[in-house]
Amino acid sequence: MRNHSWLLILPLMGCSLPSPQPPSAEFLVADGSSTFWVTSGPQGIHARVSPLILTRASGRYYEIFVGETTRSYQDAIFSAEPIYRRDLLSGDTTVLWKDPKIGDWEKYYLAKNPAAQLLDPGDDDDQDAVSLSATGESDILGVVGPYVLYTHSATIESPELERADTARGVLDVRIGKSVSLASIVGDTASISGGGIREKDLTRWPHHGYDVIARFDPARRQSEMLIRDESGHFFKLGYVNSRAPRIFWLDDPRVDARTRSAIAQAFEGALSDEEMTQLVSLRK
Repeated sequence: MRNHSWLLILPLMGCSLPSPQPPSAEFLVADGSSTFWVTSGPQGIHARVSPLILTRASGRYYEIFVGETTRSYQDAIFSAEPIYRRDLLSGDTTVLWKDPKIGDWEKYYLAKNPAAQLLDPGDDDDQDAVSLSATGESDILGVVGPYVLYTHSATIESPELERADTARGVLDVRIGKSVSLASIVGDTASISGGGIREKDLTRWPHHGYDVIARFDPARRQSEMLIRDESGHFFKLGYVNSRAPRIFWLDDPRVDARTRSAIAQAFEGALSDEEMTQLVSLRK
């Protein structure tokens, strides 16, 4: 289960907060595993969290997710977890990365067992007794601008062979290919929304307010704050990323079609256990 460390200002029912009031704002905060939809104004600050992994590249919004494919035979099973991007507007889904080892192991198996028959998905209930099992598991470690950082483990077990491999890599969402870690360092697009690095924090200046992320080494999380024009801070809470991303919804205001696509992806990624909103009184 994801650990959402997010404190919200509790809105006052039917009345405005005492001065200073939070600035009017609407934006998304995204870390490597979640997206927070933040709205702020005289009635307080409100946020909802979704397990949506969101990024923006070349002017388009993408959902990043890990899929699963399984190919079963009478005495063998091959399971993989490719990483995909989905264009929120067009709905087009593209494979960003898949482990070639799983496919190579399946080809090796078929070369030794040319009579093996691929089973239908509903016919693989008794797979505990297979003699060969090849499994790939992918985890998204984080998203930095248009780059996806991931880790992958692959194992194969059979009477003749037992092997395990682990690897890490970086994917560029724009081109749908693996790139070196050094690509992130010199790319200004890695800080989304116009963020500016200032010592131990990142600041996103906006119209009438700033959003600030201050990394806490002890927690290994970033504290998120809103700062109004008078310099007053409003604490939001913590996200699980050293480099969170900001997507503005208020100015420039996103068009209705894009907003609807983001909202549908946000709601679609929610599960019942992740819909609880955590709130705290403002200091």
